[in-house]
Amino acid sequence: MMVDKSILERSAETLKWIQREQQTTGLGMVEFDRVPDKVAVRLLLRQGDVFEPQQGMIKSALEPEIASEEGPLPDHKPWVWRTPKPKKKCDIPEPYEFLSYPDWNVLPNIVADALRGMGFSGAPFLYEGYSYRKMAGGALRRKMVGTHSKIALMAELKLMGKTDAEISLLEQKIEATMIDSKGKGKAVNEVYISKTIVYHPKDGSFSLKNQKGEDTV
Repeated sequence: MMVDKSILERSAETLKWIQREQQTTGLGMVEFDRVPDKVAVRLLLRQGDVFEPQQGMIKSALEPEIASEEGPLPDHKPWVWRTPKPKKKCDIPEPYEFLSYPDWNVLPNIVADALRGMGFSGAPFLYEGYSYRKMAGGALRRKMVGTHSKIALMAELKLMGKTDAEISLLEQKIEATMIDSKGKGKAVNEVYISKTIVYHPKDGSFSLKNQKGEDTV
């Protein structure tokens, strides 16, 4: 945040930052300590623009505006957009963001450490709404298919009041489903583990849905 901006400008930018981050964390909220501008977020709390759903967490009181899927791809420099060559005549390859090795300093430490130890054919590393893969010359990043990584899903289940026994049983089902779905990412988009938990083999992410099949986050 720019220190020479007014507190109103800073709070508006901070609110947008919180709304954007809560969409990508998989929990629908953001840790207070991660918010860059603490003065601005305290003003937002006093104004009621954000609230604390639980201690140490922040959530926007308003639903964030959904960005249009039309138009140019977002600019996340030093990440650059690339589109792979079609493998077949009718293929429409999915673009991805590429980050070259010299720019890896912009990666969160947890992501950089995971990528350094990753093989080129390894499973993607999921973090805050993105899937990361190691590739020749740098890293590949795409938006997660689902809303949760496995770690975020386990945390969400605990917040929902699931018992240790229930979570243990679900974790066994999740592990079995992940093993059974290995290599099926292109043919199978989603696998229901329970009435509310959906697994996405493409990148190993999960979604939580209600009984009607709607996303819960």
